[in-house]
Amino acid sequence: MNNWTLMLARLIMAACLLPTGIAHLSNVSGLALSFRLQGLPYPNAVATACVVAETFGPLALVLGLAPRFTASVMVGTLLIATGALHRFWELVGVARQSEQTLFVGNLATVAGLMFYLVSGPGDWSWQAIWKRLSTPGQAPKRR
Repeated sequence: MNNWTLMLARLIMAACLLPTGIAHLSNVSGLALSFRLQGLPYPNAVATACVVAETFGPLALVLGLAPRFTASVMVGTLLIATGALHRFWELVGVARQSEQTLFVGNLATVAGLMFYLVSGPGDWSWQAIWKRLSTPGQAPKRR
């Protein structure tokens, strides 16, 4: 049951994150401009790093590749983007509500990635398969 849950969680997390990565991939300069307008240093480099993490991170989640590294990079990317682009405290009215919703939603995603960081991807991942192949004769653990 745990492996099913971990795999399903990885798939859902990737499905939530990949569309944003693809959208930013198609307009890296627009993301860099947003970062520049918010006063972020090195907006082009930060935007490029965010796009790489937002595009390849979900794919690594699906496969269970380098789970702790993947989760750490994605948490950092989300925190930078959320803090820079969803400053709800500077707004009023409907705009504030929209940005606050996006801000809190991104924090929830960060929390999910942090759970993934500590739990790992489970036995149904490339990491687990690689471990089993590198230590022959060892049966997988039952949970």
